[in-house]
Amino acid sequence: MNTFKITNITNFLGKRDVKANSILDIEYIDNMTKKLITIKPNESIYLTIPSLPLSVHRLRVKNLITVAVISETELATMQETLKPKKSSDTKSKIPKKVVEMKTEEEVVEMKTEEEAVEKYSTGKRKTTKKETDEE
Repeated sequence: MNTFKITNITNFLGKRDVKANSILDIEYIDNMTKKLITIKPNESIYLTIPSLPLSVHRLRVKNLITVAVISETELATMQETLKPKKSSDTKSKIPKKVVEMKTEEEVVEMKTEEEAVEKYSTGKRKTTKKETDEE
């Protein structure tokens, strides 16, 4: 069984090309069942099958995909890089809740500001009256 990396390269075609940025379908047989995979532009898939199917050969001849054989060690290293690493220092990374301590002076200033706002605001909107000349 070989592992193949199949990459859709239709995004590199000219914008006036018929197959530019097209989604490609690959059909292959796995354990006596026919399967279909769709590949978007600039997307890669990995297939582990004994030989390349005919649909892959057709697309490769038309220069719509690239095919590369991947060894088992390369595949294992790629899978390790994709997995998120678990760290034992999860407790140290959690930010602690920060509480600001206010001094007595700040509390007094806040109270005086609130009192000033209450003292001068009447709750009604003040408007200026226009004086008109009646002659």
